[in-house]
Formats: sequence, structure tokens, C-alpha cells
Amino acid sequence: MEHSILRDRIINKALELGADDAGVCRASDLLSGRTHSMFPMPEGIEDHHSILVMALNHPPGKPELDYFFKKDGFRFGNSEGNRRLMAISERVAQWLDSQDIPSRDLHYYVERGGIFLKGAAALAGLGTIGVNNLLVHPGYGTRVRFRAHLVETEVAPSVPLDFDPCLDCAKPCLTACPELALNQREYIKDRCRDRFDRDYEEGVPLPAGDTGPVTREVHYCRECEFACCYKGSKENGE
Repeated sequence: MEHSILRDRIINKALELGADDAGVCRASDLLSGRTHSMFPMPEGIEDHHSILVMALNHPPGKPELDYFFKKDGFRFGNSEGNRRLMAISERVAQWLDSQDIPSRDLHYYVERGGIFLKGAAALAGLGTIGVNNLLVHPGYGTRVRFRAHLVETEVAPSVPLDFDPCLDCAKPCLTACPELALNQREYIKDRCRDRFDRDYEEGVPLPAGDTGPVTREVHYCRECEFACCYKGSKENGE
């Protein structure tokens, strides 16, 4: 099968199975980048492998897609949005297996051999990385989540987008961050991580019995995301 035909079939299957958008990049293009060179390389990925990136819209009216839970100081379960993406990835794997194409889900813990989802999404033609250090999708803006799936064969990559919504923007995202992680026009990861950790520690107490053993609901900061002027071309129920 031609590599471009296989790409289109895989993307269409991901959309059919619930993704709001999808694209493909070469694993070698992602892993040879400067950023990935600073972290452990994911095991079992070869140069001829491809990465399917799946997108899920996350509108402001559905904050619960990002909620995590904690009990006794430990994170419990997974966010609803990520669970949905993992389920789509699992169904994609089942379909690829029926086509005799080996594949597997990829996680996003880069320090433990995962991959940078934003970089993969940009290479896969799903958007561009803005000055806010977020992937800006042409249809959903910054309100989008990603999951990656390794396809262990060569697939024609999608074409990266010629798309720059930040070019003529006033860039309010640079001053919206409560931790000032963007106000120097560069992303200061440690400041963002400090807020991330504080959000996790504080959590929101839940009424007893509503969620069984879970005691707190974690709402992570999305200020830079909501400050983005580019809202995307697609309307989605909020």
C-alpha cells in the first residue's frame, strides 16, 4: 500500500473512532530535534516508524476534562480527557492489528522516555506552537489535548501548517500567567512547574461520598490558554 494512502486511512480511522483531528509525523523528525536530545530516548522506536497524533477539543465550558484527583497525597486515576484519548488510541491499535500493522500507545512523560506531544502535533500538521508555548490549532485554538500512537511501519507524514496566529496578535498571554512564566517572551518552565505543583497540593475538597475514596479534585491553571486571542475557526458545544 502506498504510504500516503496508508496515512489517510489511519487518520480517517482515528477520526471515526472519536478524535477531533489527527495527523502523522515521522518518528525520526521528532526525536532528532534539539529538545528531545536532552531527555532519554523512547525505547523501541526506529527511524522508519511513524507517530499518529490525535487531538481532542477541550472547550472552556468542560473544565472537568482536565480534572485529576488525589487521596492521601497521591494522584488518583487519570483525567477524563486523557482517558478518552487513551480509549481512542486503544481502538486504533485494535484496528491496526487487524491490518497486520504493529503499533502501541505512547505516553507523554518525557523524563521517562515519552515524547513531546506539542512538537509531534506541530510536525503532524495539527497547528503551530505559539508564543505562549502552547500548540495553537486552527480549529480549536489552544483548547485542545493530544495523545500519540506509534505505528511501527513507514507512513507518509502530514504536511506541517503554514499558520502563525501570533504574528499580528497583541499577545496578552505573555502577561496573563500568574507565575510570570512568559513575561520575558520565553517560557520559564520552572515557574510553570511551581504553579502546577501548588495546584496539585491545594486541590478542591470534595463532598464526602461523592467519589468514593477520592478526597480532592485538582484543577490545573489554564490562564495562558484562556488568554489566547485566537479562538479557532470551529465552534464546539461548551
